[in-house]
Amino acid sequence: MGKRLRVLGVLVILGLLVEALCLVWSKPIAFVVLVGVGGALIGLGVLFFLYSLVFAPHQPTETSGVVPDN
Repeated sequence: MGKRLRVLGVLVILGLLVEALCLVWSKPIAFVVLVGVGGALIGLGVLFFLYSLVFAPHQPTETSGVVPDN
């Protein structure tokens, strides 16, 4: 799961970089790129992050060998 979270973090960082570059770009298309590309990258990163948290494979916890009383 660690590798998946790194990839999702890169998606969010790329989205933030796109949005930062659009703030210094003074063309009308900059807003479309800011919302379309930057927002989509950040949105995908956040949604897939939440998806990976909810549907993460269950790893059983180790017990100390103590058997519970019935």
